[in-house]
Amino acid sequence: MEDMISKIIDMDKKARDMTNAARQSKLDHEKEIIRTKEKIKNDYLERANERIRINTQALQKKADEKLAVIEKKNEEIIRKMNEAFDANKAKWVDEIVSRTIG
Repeated sequence: MEDMISKIIDMDKKARDMTNAARQSKLDHEKEIIRTKEKIKNDYLERANERIRINTQALQKKADEKLAVIEKKNEEIIRKMNEAFDANKAKWVDEIVSRTIG
C-alpha cells in the first residue's frame, strides 16, 4: 500500500513538474513573441525613417533646382529692367516733368 502511495506521490510530483515546465515554456514563448514584435516594429520604423530621409533629400534637391531656375529668371528680368531704365531714363524724366508742368 505504501508503495502505491509513493507511486501516486511521485506521479503527482512529475505532473506538477510538467505543469510548471509548461507554464515556464509558455512564459518564455510569450516573452519571445513580445521581443519579436518589438523587433519587427523597430525595423519597420527604421525603414520608414530612412524612406522619409531619402524623400526629404529628393524633395529638397527638386526645390533647390526650381529655386535656381526662378532666381535665374528674376535676374534676367532685373537685368532687362535696368537696361530699359538706363536706355530710357532721360526720356522718362523729360516725360514726367512735361506732364507735371505742362
